[in-house]
Amino acid sequence: MNLRELLGTEKKREPDEDCDLSKDNGPLESNVENALTPDPGSDKKNMELSVVITLTDESQIGRSALVLASTTAPEEERMLKDQIAGFGWKAVATEVGGLAGGLPQKITRAVVGAALNGEIVRKNSNEMHALMHAAFEAMNGFISVGMLEASIGVKIGIVRNRRWIAVAVVGDTAYHAVAHHERCGLGVMHI
Repeated sequence: MNLRELLGTEKKREPDEDCDLSKDNGPLESNVENALTPDPGSDKKNMELSVVITLTDESQIGRSALVLASTTAPEEERMLKDQIAGFGWKAVATEVGGLAGGLPQKITRAVVGAALNGEIVRKNSNEMHALMHAAFEAMNGFISVGMLEASIGVKIGIVRNRRWIAVAVVGDTAYHAVAHHERCGLGVMHI
């Protein structure tokens, strides 16, 4: 079975076909070992994943915000924003970091600033209210109240269509650098 079959982006093979993961079937279909590439100047390896997500309804906007917040390179982010714009939706991303105790003010400024500058929302009560509720819901899912001294770095993806706005937060938290781990949160509100 290849990666496309696992992700549901390709028809399943006939039962008599060979399903050996060890053979090289090209870049998307190769096994995980072949997908790992050395990171220049580091002992670490990079792994690239290609995934197709099919959205069947406007209310599934949160998935696109989560994927946007998960991008790790400017080119990935730009390409995804272009795809989202192709649906007639609007998208923007921003990044914030600091200690959890001081993050609410930074998050508020970053979310509002990015959404207004990216023309995701207008300065009216309905749209700003929906944006802030979605951001609040996303941050509640991302971090618990007791993490006041945790160091946090997040990327925030904001996506809007004509009826919904989604805010996704993806990032790392840590009390100590060697113990950092990933978290995510999502908030979706009707405008």
